[in-house]
Amino acid sequence: MPHYVYLYRDERGEPRYIGYGKLVTRANAHLIKSHNPQLANFVLEKKFTIEVAGPFESEAIGRIVETTLISALKPKFNVVQGQSEARFRPLGVPAAYAERLAMPPMQRSDFFSMQTDGPMPVLFVSVGEKDFGDGRAGYDFASPPADEKVLERVEKWWQLSNLIPVWATKPGQSPGLLVGISGSPGAQILIASILVDRSGWNDAENCPQGGGKIRVPVKPTPKLDACGLRGRRVDRAAGFAFEGVPAGFFIVLKLDGTLIGGRRARK
Repeated sequence: MPHYVYLYRDERGEPRYIGYGKLVTRANAHLIKSHNPQLANFVLEKKFTIEVAGPFESEAIGRIVETTLISALKPKFNVVQGQSEARFRPLGVPAAYAERLAMPPMQRSDFFSMQTDGPMPVLFVSVGEKDFGDGRAGYDFASPPADEKVLERVEKWWQLSNLIPVWATKPGQSPGLLVGISGSPGAQILIASILVDRSGWNDAENCPQGGGKIRVPVKPTPKLDACGLRGRRVDRAAGFAFEGVPAGFFIVLKLDGTLIGGRRARK
């Protein structure tokens, strides 16, 4: 049996309603009777056109096409939005931060100017797509994990033990922000920005597997969005290039604008 998707447009060509039917004649059924009051009133005005796509091989395909078109075109009279995986959604970030992807990519200096309580060094950690056996989830740009999973992945485990003695003795020189980055240079997105508990370095939790890795002590940070950084892009010129070994999975941006860690220190 063929399957079809149909589209009602108004006299200006704007999409008003998208539907699915097992028969192409389903597109005309609303002219007789519709359970959608807005659509029913619309067709009474007789100022519309109907377009059809298909046939498709199955209802599943037809429903996916219907949902995707509703998501993209946002017709005024559709109430049901369809299955979530077929809808368009912001790449890499929750919908609340979608507009930030269009903002200018961040330079190193921006990470200081956006801090509200005085500039602090920033600890950046690289988060890839890989899931770890201890429950830490990878970051999927098409379907980002829940915030609690993002927080767990960004907090731990990082090979910072050699820096802890200095940070514990001089917390004012330690990072005040923990920022998770995902993606390659030039296409990096900030997936979380969390306030660090700078008084907690001495008591930082050690990784059970050892290796000099610790869990960064953090403060509760609403929406993982300290300083409004979540969802921002990073300019390639910022030079945040990570290495493929544990000692290179993090970068510290110092107050003088230089970096330690990562692929190599940069001015």
